[in-house]
Amino acid sequence: MCSVILSDLDKRALSRIQAGFPIESRPYAALASDFGATEAEVLASVRSMREQGVIRRIGAIFDSARLGYRSTLCAIAAPPERIDEVAGVISAYPNVTHNYERQDRYSVWFTLIAESQERIDAILAEIAAATGIDDILDLPAIRLFKIRVDFDLTGQREVADAPKMTKPADAEVASLAADEKALAELLQGDLPDVGAPFAALAETLRADGVDVGEGWVLGRARAWVDTGVIRRFGAAIKHHKTGFTSNAMGVWDCPDEAELERVGAIMAGFAEVSHCYQRPRRATWPHDLYTMIHGRSHEECEAVAERIREATGLPPARLLYSVREFKKASMRYFA
Repeated sequence: MCSVILSDLDKRALSRIQAGFPIESRPYAALASDFGATEAEVLASVRSMREQGVIRRIGAIFDSARLGYRSTLCAIAAPPERIDEVAGVISAYPNVTHNYERQDRYSVWFTLIAESQERIDAILAEIAAATGIDDILDLPAIRLFKIRVDFDLTGQREVADAPKMTKPADAEVASLAADEKALAELLQGDLPDVGAPFAALAETLRADGVDVGEGWVLGRARAWVDTGVIRRFGAAIKHHKTGFTSNAMGVWDCPDEAELERVGAIMAGFAEVSHCYQRPRRATWPHDLYTMIHGRSHEECEAVAERIREATGLPPARLLYSVREFKKASMRYFA
């Protein structure tokens, strides 16, 4: 996949709105005041990156646990000649948000989100029955050390605060009213491509019989970000188009349970790491820490993994590189 040539304004805008899109009445004007540009120029920049496929969507990434959903990472040992077939079966489920081929005996890795563990178990049983393959890993997160899926294209971003470790199983479920669920359905989609997108959302809600204004939309979105119901409000991008053409899931073994939190915090401190989790070991998969490492080449990813190994004192990681992306979508909560 070829990289897209981005202007300086494109790079500044993209770096900013990945980390956090302004939840303001005129968000592009707010960005423009920081960039020394006009609102029209910033809007045109973002619109162009959308049209070129650099930006997948702009919207909310909800914390599934806060909404009462269960999320897990799964993998299936599909033989090479059946990977496309098996991936097609898996991608057909709306509960599957991400689905990749990775270089391993467990060749198809996917994220599964559902209303309960029982539903997750049922879907995995259906996949096993449909494919005839029952060698499937179910790896729910035990500890979450980091999720920060954004790429600094300018080299000028300040170092982020160290993320706080959380345990998804302990998350307090937010109770949402009917009008709030209607807003959540819109925010998990793509923000309208206009200068006042939150006013446009309010207009859509009113057309559907929800009597609210722009101020209410802004207030609820900000409150959800502040309380962690929305994990991130920003742009999701196709990182390959920005030059980050390699990503590896590093799976690690931390022999000392007492060291997990210390080691996880060190891993999460690496800018090249977007995700860092503890997940359960399985009989056929003796790994308990996971880091998603991004770089411009396999060599860059391997160098980061070596730096992580040196900083943590762990045995070397097993690096599973992405080969193909079968599906990448947002979960449709309350749909």
